[in-house]
Amino acid sequence: MGQLRPAAFIVNLIKTRQACIVHLLGYRAMASNHRNDHPDGRGRQSLSSIFPLLAARISGSLTQLLDILSRSRLKVAIISYYFQEPTLSGVGIPARNLAKYLARHDCEVHAYCSGQEDSVYRENGVLVHTVGGISIPMRDSLSRKRLDYYLFESEVIKSIVRENSRRPFDIIHTQGALTKAAFIIKKACGTKWFHTFHAIEKMRVRKLDAESRRFADLVSWIEATVRYCDGAIFVSEELLAEGRRHYGRIKSKRVIPNGIDPELFRYSPLGGKNVLFIGRFSKEKGVDHLPDIISGVMEVKDASITIVSPHRPLSEDLKKIRLKLHEQQRRFGGRIRLIEQPQDQEVLSRLYKECRVYIQPSHYESFGLCVLEAMATGRPVVAFGVGGIPAVVGDAGFCVNDVREMNLKIKELLDDREGSEALGRRACQRARRFDWDTIAKQTLEFYTEVRT
Repeated sequence: MGQLRPAAFIVNLIKTRQACIVHLLGYRAMASNHRNDHPDGRGRQSLSSIFPLLAARISGSLTQLLDILSRSRLKVAIISYYFQEPTLSGVGIPARNLAKYLARHDCEVHAYCSGQEDSVYRENGVLVHTVGGISIPMRDSLSRKRLDYYLFESEVIKSIVRENSRRPFDIIHTQGALTKAAFIIKKACGTKWFHTFHAIEKMRVRKLDAESRRFADLVSWIEATVRYCDGAIFVSEELLAEGRRHYGRIKSKRVIPNGIDPELFRYSPLGGKNVLFIGRFSKEKGVDHLPDIISGVMEVKDASITIVSPHRPLSEDLKKIRLKLHEQQRRFGGRIRLIEQPQDQEVLSRLYKECRVYIQPSHYESFGLCVLEAMATGRPVVAFGVGGIPAVVGDAGFCVNDVREMNLKIKELLDDREGSEALGRRACQRARRFDWDTIAKQTLEFYTEVRT
């Protein structure tokens, strides 16, 4: 068990005050019983009545001391629309893990996210504030979602201002595309604002379907606020280079990658001849390539494929792709498994263990979190060499240029169990560099550097 810092030790010690008070009251009862044994009961009232007063004074003093000590803890607000499990967006996973590990490093962490209803609860040492959505009477699902984002940020501002009045936040840290609330709080309250780029949103939206691209101007307008953040974190060197081209005005920049939770993703022996893909049903994730990849996998004897691809209401382009996948599933039966709902991390961990090869045919990928989770489980990866993926995979997998190359590598790994095992062990070793405890420490160091 690691040593507690002095302040943390004292805080934990003070939290035992309730037990101390119970003992004091117990002594009072003993003293009262003792005086009852005295023939005339002299002094019983004066002695027994002093204990409640003493207990109250001790409790009050210790509470004040606890409040003073807690003020020295760094108070951090993490804003991420996606946070609760299961999450449709990959941004929710690093947001959850960063919050969890910052709390382990003695920060007071509040997370603001979307939920079914307004609520506040504690999870993994983090105080989670959920903002419930409202029913928006619009047929256009994409317009409805954009409006929901705007309303979410408005409610977050109110919630953070209320919490700020109790004790001011030291840090506001945004994850994902929504930055308006943090910008307003920075200007109004003077709070230091950090933003993690998981993508350059105005570039990512260009890889989406035609209907989603209608909002490119709105996405660009909102993302422009990041020019005013105090510190920017990029999850890969490639994304940092892209960020410099578009947002060079930001003074403080740092590359801090995403990570994996070693408590959940750990090495497991290879499964059967199964190929796994996990990603939103979106053009940027390369779902347009899936029909051709499935055809290639079906040519391998006894091979199967699992596709975990949750989606919102789909555009016409994406509906056509999904129809092709369903037709292939009817043709090949149980060899093709389609999972179209978000899954929590425990389920995904099991799916990684059941596969032999993990694939990522993305058109745009700033980091490749699912790639890293597969590697941590000991699975060889075949992925398109875009964005931050080559830096994650290194020599522990294959980065290819097109579907033809991908299908060749998939077949090679499915037919060579020993080679897959060797590559998987190398992948697992490489993934150990990306643990959340180290990443949380790097983030805290960056906070300190910018604040001072």
